[in-house]
This record gives sequence, structure tokens and C-alpha cells, in this order.
Amino acid sequence: MGAIIIVIALLLKAFVFDMAEVGHNGMAPTLLRGERVLINKRAEPVLGSIAVCRHPTEDGWVVGRVAATGGMVIDSAGSAVRVDGEPVVFDEKGKISFHNADNDQTSTVIWGDEYLGPEPHRIFIDENGRKSIRKTEILDGMLYLLGDHRAYMGQDSRAYGTVDASTCRGTIVFRVTPVDAPPAESAQANESRGHTVSGIERRLGRFARRARRPRSGCLVRLS
Repeated sequence: MGAIIIVIALLLKAFVFDMAEVGHNGMAPTLLRGERVLINKRAEPVLGSIAVCRHPTEDGWVVGRVAATGGMVIDSAGSAVRVDGEPVVFDEKGKISFHNADNDQTSTVIWGDEYLGPEPHRIFIDENGRKSIRKTEILDGMLYLLGDHRAYMGQDSRAYGTVDASTCRGTIVFRVTPVDAPPAESAQANESRGHTVSGIERRLGRFARRARRPRSGCLVRLS
């Protein structure tokens, strides 16, 4: 029986699932640096999903939420992200202090639910609003990725442009091993992490992160 389980696990690893480690906090609060995540290699990235794709200009992988797909136009107006000219709904929940170990800085961020795709997801935005998005028409077969921490620049399509959907490894469906952290200081902090990336009810109750400096890139592939 043990041998059968091992074989099944290896087959799943080879053909269905993969694992990776989050490399920085660009996807906070959904994913935090150091967390190991499960990638469904058979899933095609769709609007609102979290895709793992090849960096378009450098060696390595990037991760981001699919904000626009081929044929769409994305930009921003004021603090609102717009897709095909329509503002993406953002339901503000409150403010919280977030320590970003990537730059060893603590800032106050606004958190709430954004509605991209079929299910809402949690995002952080700067107190002064979401960073601007240059108007971009997405070509067929390409994706525009945004990090859920919108004040975090440099690790999504605002910095490196669109990504080729054919290079995507799959979509992230589960947080396997959250990073250890001090208890959240309030119930609101717990709530700001939201659900697992697949919508499965698995509240983690961890928030502030103080860990080692990240490697470059969003994800580090695991053996």
C-alpha cells in the first residue's frame, strides 16, 4: 500500500500538481513571502485566478492575479482599476498596519474585496489609492498580471508588461505551509487575509511577517 501511495504522489507531482515558494510580498495579503503553495498544472489561467508564468524578459517565474486577458483593455482612473472601461468593484473593509519584510518598512494600508472574475479576493492598496496602470491593450494569448498588494511596484505587469499565457505553469490553488508569524493583533487583521486562494474555508489567522530577505523573483521552484 505504501508503495502505491508513493507512486500516486509521484504521478500527481509529474502531471497534475507542482509546489513553489513565494519569493516576496507582492501578492499580500493572499500570499506572503516564504509560504509554500500548490500549483495546478492542468488549470488554464482565467480572469481572477493566480497564475504562475515565465518572466517575459528574464530567467525565472512570476506570479500574479490575472487582471486582463487577450482582447481586453486595462487601465486606471483615479484610484480605480478599469477593464474595458468599466471600473473593477472594490469593497473597502478598513485599514491596518502591515510590516513588509522585503523592505523592512511598516505602513498603513487599506484592505478590502476586489471583484475580478467569479469570486472576490482580498487586496491591499496604499492610503493614497491604487498605483496607476498605463492603458494597455492585451494581445491574444497574453495576460496582464497584478499583485494583490497594489502599492508594491516592480513585480507585476506594471513593471514587466504582459506575459505569454502559453508559458504559464498553472494556477495556484492552495497554501500548503504558511509562514510562522506572531499572532495577529486584531480580529480585523485576521479577516484581512481572507480565504485560501481557491476559496476553500481555511482561515490562517497569521498576518505580520518578519523573515529573511527574499530571493529575486516571485517564486522559487521546489524539488
